[in-house]
Amino acid sequence: MKSLTIYRVLTYILIPVACFFGLMGFLILIPALGNPPMWFMLFMFASLVIYTFSSLKFLSNGIDRNAPCKPSLRDWIRVNAFVCLGMGALFFLNAVGIYMLGPVALQDFVERAMESQPNLPEGIDSSLFVSIIKGVAGFMLVVSILILVHVILTFKMLKQFAHVFQSSPLS
Repeated sequence: MKSLTIYRVLTYILIPVACFFGLMGFLILIPALGNPPMWFMLFMFASLVIYTFSSLKFLSNGIDRNAPCKPSLRDWIRVNAFVCLGMGALFFLNAVGIYMLGPVALQDFVERAMESQPNLPEGIDSSLFVSIIKGVAGFMLVVSILILVHVILTFKMLKQFAHVFQSSPLS
């Protein structure tokens, strides 16, 4: 029962995260039409949104109301959960990699990146970019842990509540 409570809390925490990534996906939709490598990022964002809201539907209908769910809902959850596992692992590795760089290496990386950007305004210094990168890495670390734990709990809940996906015999 404790894992169900954790699952419920994580599901409701992931809703604003999914909305944020849905907005980001919507904003990169037009640029992605002209840049095929962005399709992968768009696919991952869409998968997170689909996964979050399909697991919310499973939680509210299948678990809370004990109402029968379509087997296709289980398939949507599973397929998008695997994509979210990959996305969570990528976010986790990127965040840990940024934090493992150390302050000197991160500062050097930012300074080299700023030198390659000739159109930056005069007042922007590298310490601002370092703090932005650390903030994004912290966000990615928290989101990745949320996603990974939620997906693992989702697979447990799918096994535990498999009876809600059983198709009822026709009368």
